[in-house]
Amino acid sequence: MKLSFAIAGLAFAAASANAQETGNELRTAGYLPEYRVDGIAASQVAGLTDLIVFSVWPKNDGSLDTNAWLKGRLAKARALAEKADARLLLAVGGWGRSGGFSAMAGNDRSRQRFVKELSAFCQANAFKGVVYDWEFPRNAKEEASSGFLFRDTKRIFVPKQWTVECAVNPARPLPLSWLPHLDAVHVMSYDNGPRHATYEQAVKDLDAMAKLKAPANKLLLGLPFYGRQITNRNNALTYAEIKRRFRPGNHQDEAGGFYFNGPDTITKKVKLAKERELGGVMIWEVGQDATGKDSLLKKVLSATRD
Repeated sequence: MKLSFAIAGLAFAAASANAQETGNELRTAGYLPEYRVDGIAASQVAGLTDLIVFSVWPKNDGSLDTNAWLKGRLAKARALAEKADARLLLAVGGWGRSGGFSAMAGNDRSRQRFVKELSAFCQANAFKGVVYDWEFPRNAKEEASSGFLFRDTKRIFVPKQWTVECAVNPARPLPLSWLPHLDAVHVMSYDNGPRHATYEQAVKDLDAMAKLKAPANKLLLGLPFYGRQITNRNNALTYAEIKRRFRPGNHQDEAGGFYFNGPDTITKKVKLAKERELGGVMIWEVGQDATGKDSLLKKVLSATRD
């Protein structure tokens, strides 16, 4: 166990090297779904320390479904990461893409198959790590299976100096058994209630992670680049669309009946991450941002350097 923690610490230090080299105190990781990649410009990822391709997912038998990311999309993502001098990471699973985790991770043979296929895919496409996004383990058995998956992935990834990370809902348990095998934990501090991502909610979520004994320097605080309708959370708009439709001021987090994070709140959350000495922040997702002077990413990067 002590050796596992030491290895995890070394790997996390390597993962943070890019941020230090670019002068950022924090990691700034942004997700990029396959349905955004064709329309995104290099300027929309400039300054990121990590670009996270979203996503591939497991099948029940342990095979890896990569159909969302064909060669052309992967080439575009690699080019974007290279131009931004960002590490390229691979998200695994996600909402609506987690159905295969239970059967795969709960069986030794299928889990080993999956980890090998995942490693081969990362090797072939220049990924430097993965972010597991199982939404969500339903019971103690599945939580244990998730830990075994992190452990087995870590064993293969450590010699390659790749990282193993995961995304979590802070309202759910974070088993201590997971932590030795994880280099970072992405805290999904959004989609909570009618006003789904307040600053106060971010504080509450980080407090919850501290109570779960998650090391602060392994945490990335999630920042939403989208808004949800207050009266119907199923209706969502990108920040770019909110800005075009309603022209909210920098201090506003509500407009047109939608709740979002404006520039002032985004800046305040990044400062919170710095005050708590977190590993960084993560963004869902960069393709939702406004461009030019209205870009939230620019506010994030400015705040990391202040």
